[in-house]
Amino acid sequence: CNCSAVGSSGCHDAPGHCTCLPGYAGLRCEHCAHGFHPDHSRQHCLPCSCSPTGALGPSCDDDGRCRCKVGMTDLKCDRCSDGYYEANGTCEPCQCNNHSNTCDRQTGTCLHCQGNTEGKHCELCRNGFYRSAHTCHRCPCSTVASTGTCRIQPGEAAPTCDKCRVGYSGPNCNQCANGYYDSDSICVRCQCNGNVDPTLSPSICKPESGECIGCLYHTAGFHCHECENGYVRDPEGTNCTRKAATLGPEIIEFTSPALNASKTTSLPTAVINSTLSPTTIQTIFPLSSSDNSTSAFADVSWTQFNIIILTVIIIVVVLLMGFVGAVYMYREYQNRKLNAPFWTIELKEDNISFSSYHDSIPNADVSGLLEDDGNEVAPNGQLTLTTPMHNFKA
Repeated sequence: CNCSAVGSSGCHDAPGHCTCLPGYAGLRCEHCAHGFHPDHSRQHCLPCSCSPTGALGPSCDDDGRCRCKVGMTDLKCDRCSDGYYEANGTCEPCQCNNHSNTCDRQTGTCLHCQGNTEGKHCELCRNGFYRSAHTCHRCPCSTVASTGTCRIQPGEAAPTCDKCRVGYSGPNCNQCANGYYDSDSICVRCQCNGNVDPTLSPSICKPESGECIGCLYHTAGFHCHECENGYVRDPEGTNCTRKAATLGPEIIEFTSPALNASKTTSLPTAVINSTLSPTTIQTIFPLSSSDNSTSAFADVSWTQFNIIILTVIIIVVVLLMGFVGAVYMYREYQNRKLNAPFWTIELKEDNISFSSYHDSIPNADVSGLLEDDGNEVAPNGQLTLTTPMHNFKA
């Protein structure tokens, strides 16, 4: 029979017919049957063991590699390929919205999401990003001023921060809220010492500098920490009260209008002679707002009056100084005019005589009067004029 000693159990029945063992085929049982492949020694046949769900059939090549379906891989087609995951006994493509090519083969969770995305199917934007036109963009929200997250509302082109931190406001949390001001790009609470009313001035202080707005209770200063002019701190150091004033010894009558009659009240001398602060007087006799307005107007008018008086005095002094200077210059001019030297020249038929007058120069020098080369001054004071044609003697 010449049957294979490995793949045959012997020769039976008709001569030349070998009985093959499982996994072997051929006349002499020298080949591997369908679904089997030879081992490395090429002497024994091993089963292919292809996955019934992942392989196209039970057969395999001589290396034992099965023919796999789409999405299956490995020698036996029993594992999902990259980009696929196992679902209901088969391998399905990963659902990652084109932001990843791989996912977990068991759960289908996408791995290594790109484009600032996250989530099981890369369907979410990462923290600090928002989705617009299928793309995740970074939120314009600082983590210092907000939670760092944002979202874009339907119909809007720009995103809005989800939540601003305390002291910040605006769509992008890049503005200081009421009661805060910008200090080196950080919003700091206004320091107004409780002397402002948020209902009257919601900002409380200027957002660019922190200077308080609308100080109340007779306070002033950058932080409403000082008292206005004419006011001082009370003994407790908490409130600003008008400076104490000493009232005269006479009886002061306060008349308050009523509906049908006027009431007149007098203060006793003992009370009048004492030093009372405006707060005490207002406690005994409340002052109306019109009285306060009149007092403020009087203070302003008195200040303006003092300025006007000072200006007039300065102008008068300047005018007087100008007048005195003008008189002095005029007198100097007259003196110079009267004291100016002059010469008198008398021409006669045979001589020339000179005479001079000057209060401060009794003996005038006439040597420089005529500077021609032919002029000479004699020792006796006589002037001789010499010309090419005539000689004159003075």
